[in-house]
Amino acid sequence: MPQPELSDEDLLQRTGRGDARAFEQLYDRMAPRLFGLLRQMLADEREAEDMLQDGFVQLWSRASDFDPARSKAFTWAVMIFRHKAIDRMRALGRRNRLVESAALEQVTLAAHTPVGADDEVGAGERGTVVRDALNDLPKEQRQLIEYAFLKGLTHHVLADSLGIPLGTVKTNIHRGLLRLRDLLKGGI
Repeated sequence: MPQPELSDEDLLQRTGRGDARAFEQLYDRMAPRLFGLLRQMLADEREAEDMLQDGFVQLWSRASDFDPARSKAFTWAVMIFRHKAIDRMRALGRRNRLVESAALEQVTLAAHTPVGADDEVGAGERGTVVRDALNDLPKEQRQLIEYAFLKGLTHHVLADSLGIPLGTVKTNIHRGLLRLRDLLKGGI
């Protein structure tokens, strides 16, 4: 006679008592839906995969805190994963702003360095290095960086005017600036 299937709440309570088999079953049930949520929130499959793993590590360590009288198991898990995703988005936002600021500063410095008679050749070379580095970027990244930093358009304006999702605009600018920074490190 087959065993009756345990509810998510039962599996989570067993997980809280250290039952690895219950945790595996809980993972198999919840992971696809939680991954979908994370992918939607983070707009990046790789980040969503990382957060899924981090979230399940936290779920394992906090499972003993679960109280079935207060919420359903899936709702409780969603709150853990949602908070982790929000924290990650905040951290990525801070990192993106710092990287963009540093890359913009480097590009601006190279483009606007005052040129004296002795420095004319060096400034010309720096300008060439910056132009070459920009041209080495993938077309989408180069165009978005030019629009955002050289024409001063916001990410929202770019997304609306080009018909591209905002997350794609931000990701392409971020990746382009990282690549630009790497290209310019050796050349300026």
